[in-house]
Amino acid sequence: MSYSKIPPYILQELPDITETVNYPIKNIQRIKYTCFDVSRSLIAFGATSGGIYVFNRWPCEFVQLIPSKDGPITRLAISSDEKHVGFANGKGILTVTECDQSQSNGYSSTSSKEHQGNEVTAMVWTRNMLFAGDDVGKVSVLQLQSFIAKTMFQISSQIIMSLDSRICQLDSRDCMLLVSTLTRCYICNTAQEQYRQIGQKLRDGEFGACFANVQKPLTNGTIENKEENFTEVKKYNIVDDDARFVVGEEFSNTVIFSARPSSRLWEATVDGMVQRTHQFKQVLAKHPMKVVTVESYEKEMYSIEDFLDGRGQSVNFTKIYSFNDNIFAYNKNAIYFLNFQTVDDTVWFDAYKDIVECKLYNNMLYVWLANGSLISLKFSKLDKFLVKCYFDEKFTLCAALCTIFKDYLLSHNLSPKLSVLVGLRDKLDNNGVLKSVEGVLEKFDSMKSSDATQMKSGIYVVDNTYHTQSLLDENVQSKHAEENIFGPLSPEAMQALKGLSITVSDKLNTSKKILKEKWEDLKHLSIEKQDMTQIRTLQDSDKVPKWISRDEYTLEDAPAVLDNDIVFRETSQDIVEVDNNLVEQNKICKMLYQYSRLSLVNKESELSNLNSTIESYACDISQIYDVMLLLEKYCVSIGATDESKFVPNNIFLTYLSNSENKYVLIDLIIKDEVLYKYFVDSCIAVNIKTQKHSNIGCECGFPLPYVRTSQMPVFSDLIDEFIEQQWSSQTKEQCYEVCRRMPYLWRKILYLRRNEDLINILRILLQMLDESLLHSFLPQFTLDTWERAIQLYATLYANICLNCNKKFEHISVRDMLSWDQLGLMIIKSIGGRNAVKVMQKHANLIDFGALTVKFYYTCLLVALYEKYDCTITIPLADTIYSSYDFEDSRNEIHKLLQSTSRGVLKNTALPLTVAATSPFWGLKDVYNKLSQDPQENLSNDISMAMTINNLTDCALCGLPLQNIVLIKDGGLWVFRCGHTFHGACLNLNQIKLCPSCSIK
Repeated sequence: MSYSKIPPYILQELPDITETVNYPIKNIQRIKYTCFDVSRSLIAFGATSGGIYVFNRWPCEFVQLIPSKDGPITRLAISSDEKHVGFANGKGILTVTECDQSQSNGYSSTSSKEHQGNEVTAMVWTRNMLFAGDDVGKVSVLQLQSFIAKTMFQISSQIIMSLDSRICQLDSRDCMLLVSTLTRCYICNTAQEQYRQIGQKLRDGEFGACFANVQKPLTNGTIENKEENFTEVKKYNIVDDDARFVVGEEFSNTVIFSARPSSRLWEATVDGMVQRTHQFKQVLAKHPMKVVTVESYEKEMYSIEDFLDGRGQSVNFTKIYSFNDNIFAYNKNAIYFLNFQTVDDTVWFDAYKDIVECKLYNNMLYVWLANGSLISLKFSKLDKFLVKCYFDEKFTLCAALCTIFKDYLLSHNLSPKLSVLVGLRDKLDNNGVLKSVEGVLEKFDSMKSSDATQMKSGIYVVDNTYHTQSLLDENVQSKHAEENIFGPLSPEAMQALKGLSITVSDKLNTSKKILKEKWEDLKHLSIEKQDMTQIRTLQDSDKVPKWISRDEYTLEDAPAVLDNDIVFRETSQDIVEVDNNLVEQNKICKMLYQYSRLSLVNKESELSNLNSTIESYACDISQIYDVMLLLEKYCVSIGATDESKFVPNNIFLTYLSNSENKYVLIDLIIKDEVLYKYFVDSCIAVNIKTQKHSNIGCECGFPLPYVRTSQMPVFSDLIDEFIEQQWSSQTKEQCYEVCRRMPYLWRKILYLRRNEDLINILRILLQMLDESLLHSFLPQFTLDTWERAIQLYATLYANICLNCNKKFEHISVRDMLSWDQLGLMIIKSIGGRNAVKVMQKHANLIDFGALTVKFYYTCLLVALYEKYDCTITIPLADTIYSSYDFEDSRNEIHKLLQSTSRGVLKNTALPLTVAATSPFWGLKDVYNKLSQDPQENLSNDISMAMTINNLTDCALCGLPLQNIVLIKDGGLWVFRCGHTFHGACLNLNQIKLCPSCSIK
């Protein structure tokens, strides 16, 4: 079925990146993301901890954490050159810091307090200037002029505009700044230091504004010098309504769109004159389009509802962004692509609910949801998406889309590149789908007027489908599409490798099945029998012609051929005979390299054959090492210089991990100095490549606090086994040296030294700040040990290394383990009384207020309860700490302490409100139910959870337990085992311990 009015646009959902984005904070519940921004190659998230978590955009992977001590980040923006990131905190302080991805560099930053005490609501970069607006209408500029020194900015910061209401959105284009408030929209010329209002009619509410490019020339004004350096920042003056800006020719194709109530947009010139109003209310009456989800793309399913008009939507566009011919907008439950050139081509989608924020970069859209999910989407014209489906072998989906958009495809002028879709006739069975698109395929066939495509150089390329795909995919740089980086190969090998390069490109277009077929074809191709070392030498020589791609070829590039350059040689037996050893070397290297490329797609592919392949050529570990060196040279010879270390390192460790003789091989490596160094270097190189060996070590080799880097390194089992075998072979100093290069391994060292005196390893144990590791050592802590630990922790709390006393900046200890949390561990280790004593003794080391009343309440209760039950300390301490987040629980704990008479408790139970709000006190099922569905009324929630978990009657009196009044007034009490009783029953019978458990 074809629909004539469907806009020819597709919104495709890309593979999920939520897990990758949330991984750095997955194990730290107190840290949440608050805002984010995207740029050309980065995604950055601001967090409640004050840190900025930076990721590569494609492929999505964690890069670094930029720390800050100024409190939760509320808004951030990455500069267009990705050298700086600006961010604001809840106090209104604006900060700019370097956005260098190098882990070794420090971070230079500068701050502006122009908005202090207000909420920064909008930010935008223009070259070296960061503009910011706040909730009282102030707009400031923070200008970075130059670097004086490595750690200092030369800056200029000032308020430039004071407007009437909250700033909703800022946008910039060269020297022009666009400001949208709750009531008005202003255009500001930063070069002339003037601004004026756009239009006369006021509005009331959140409305956005943005610049956009259109193919409409403006003739007003003269050219401005947009490269001018602004060295002085002044407060700008407002221009009268009758006055107009002088607009240069660089803005001839630029217009302004300003959101208006009821789904309208004003279109204005850059000098602030409103030209027309775009009305989208009726076009948004159409049903929303369907998103092509990851699942539907894999299953090749796509359908749309009847595209009939319904009631118009009255939408207030709170933020708008322009790209191509579209204006993008969103609200809590929908996203909109408003086409200002052809209104009927406007589309909207309602696939995602509870949208917090959206960011757009070119045609890539990132949608952040309230549940923490980050959805990445791609908005494409139908033409490009059809070609993508075809090259991804989604032939059924491609044909279905041709059927749905049949009227559009038949009635519009299309790109000749779509002629490749004629191949659907051969890819689909002769069924109804093929018949329904026959007319479309005939048009595609007629568009293929010539079998040859003329390149820029004038050369014609025949049926170059690879070139077709590259032109239609903006992510592929066609400049190097034809460049031969594989060295001198036979034509058959070159063609197979071209196909392979398509397969293992970033988009991984071709299915794994086809990739394996190409791999099998490649393994049987003839190998050019040349010494790769000689090839590399020749390639470096000026006498050998350099490879020039066809698009870049000119007549000047043609080499001059002289007579004496032509050498005639008679056939020589030395030349005919080929060194079989070199052939074998090239063969094994090529197979191993292609294995590494194939493993990018399928981690388990050919794994069983890898070891047999290596062992067929090398008999012992020394020969395997020689093969890795050959593989490194091979990678360089084919142009894969960036992978020349990683590929052999990764294969070497993979082979060891899966070898049946792993323990024997590790022992041989430990005894050989060369192999030992290569193994350690390989472990470090592989983990740096996969971003799992981040900067977690001090300069002295001591580990830094471990929480944020808790992910396991690659080949962790193999590395642990390597350390353990070394330790047992009395080479402990070598173990320490390896740990200094890979600080993660200190965890293994601590395990191996677990039976030593704790004082000897206390510095390392504390500095890792791994709570699970600390808990495993708690039984060994004594009062003296804790006194020393508090002294060391006070030093560490100031971000000073416990080994070399140097300060580290990129990790904040106070955000990882507070004094309260350390106090909890002390209580569980040595009890409440001793915990107070040891903290009191070292009070001068603890910041004022760092230990809260929660710690002291816990100490008091533990001291009272452990008189009757010496095993109650740990669950009681955990319960008080975890339930203290609830106000009702805090009140009950306070009343419990007040009711204590002369240090004597009535029993060892806790009030139901306290027990139900913690997973550590016998009512874990009730707690889980409360956590899953929290409501405003805690007492009602507890009552419902008790019903679900069958907590009905008191075992002492037989009367019901479920009574809202008793729950609110603390009339129900719970023992550690979970048995629940009326408080009056326990008091009447003067019961200290659980009667049900005592009877049993």
